[in-house]
Amino acid sequence: MSTAAQSSALNVFLDCQDGGCDFDYFRTEITAVNWVRDREVADVHILITRQSTGSGGTDFTATFIGLRQFAALVDTLHYVMPPASTDDEQRKGLARMFAAGLVRYVARTPAGDKMSVSFGAAAKSSAQQSTKADPWKAWVFRLGADGYTFAEETYRYYSVNARLSANRVTEQWKTQISVRENYSQDEFDVDDTTTAVNIRRNYNGSLLQVMSLNAHWSAGLRSGFSSSTYENTRRSVRLTPAIEYNVFPYSQSTRRQIRLEYGFGFVDYAYKDTTIYDKLEERLPLHRLSSQISARQPWGSVDMGSTFTGYFHDRSKYRISTYGGVDIRIFKGFNVNLYGGYDVIHDQFSLAKKDYTAQEILLRQFQRGTTYSYYFQAGMSYTFGSIFNNVVNPRFD
Repeated sequence: MSTAAQSSALNVFLDCQDGGCDFDYFRTEITAVNWVRDREVADVHILITRQSTGSGGTDFTATFIGLRQFAALVDTLHYVMPPASTDDEQRKGLARMFAAGLVRYVARTPAGDKMSVSFGAAAKSSAQQSTKADPWKAWVFRLGADGYTFAEETYRYYSVNARLSANRVTEQWKTQISVRENYSQDEFDVDDTTTAVNIRRNYNGSLLQVMSLNAHWSAGLRSGFSSSTYENTRRSVRLTPAIEYNVFPYSQSTRRQIRLEYGFGFVDYAYKDTTIYDKLEERLPLHRLSSQISARQPWGSVDMGSTFTGYFHDRSKYRISTYGGVDIRIFKGFNVNLYGGYDVIHDQFSLAKKDYTAQEILLRQFQRGTTYSYYFQAGMSYTFGSIFNNVVNPRFD
């Protein structure tokens, strides 16, 4: 692009907050605009959000936000990526959507006089089959397995994972079923004759059944089972019917959500070793209240939530889990991101009643008592210099 053409071209800022956008590809495929690195100097801000479809694909939502002389022009387009699509198919689909969405803005610039638009053959049938014509009745199944190993002269690690899922999503119903298995083993050569071995086995599964009631309300059932050598559980089965309210219509979920959920049910435990409460089995009534707030806006993104789980038989037994994350554009070129979580823990029913050896403690072979856990991450970045970001040079990448 010549200097004169660059100065009169549309400045576009691509904001792909959830990641997965091949920016180099878009710059090489859509060359009629200036791709800039900061919203403050852009004429159009393209905000990308995503959510999963019932078939396991991805629904990308592109909000085209006009700035400066285009402040009154706002548009929203969708690109639905089928399941099992390749990265190349994804970026081509997104590029087509970007090009289509930018037409109305480019048409209002001097470059609009040289622009031409062509239409391919119209599709003769809907891209989305109706449930009646679908032999699978909207069910999508996935099988997967993987293994991993790492070794040094005095250390070896092995892990095997297997998983199965079955999902069905329609406008009225949502069903998600998953089963997972994990085996991992660490081996440490302490000396020429001693090897410390740490083995963990975990099995878990879950079922989520949801019914849409209206634009704001949903009813559902959460259930799950697990078995864990680390947590001293031979069997853990949980069943919780629940109801959820979303302050905003679910149709706006890619941009903003405020959700409240309440459920009650029970958890049934069977332990491998006797617990600190002298139990090998028990069934406990519980209730669960959770809230979640998320927003994807031009200034950045916010995700936060909290879940309270209490037990009817003993009010002193409960758990409060909170998390929060923000990624905010403070001013031109300067971004701050914070992410963390904190758990208040007073419901460790499965703790084994035993004296741990030093090896078991160091290798974290079993869960030990705690009243809290937390994690935190913080970061910042500042970018300055040329506002233009059109050239791609992949050498030595």
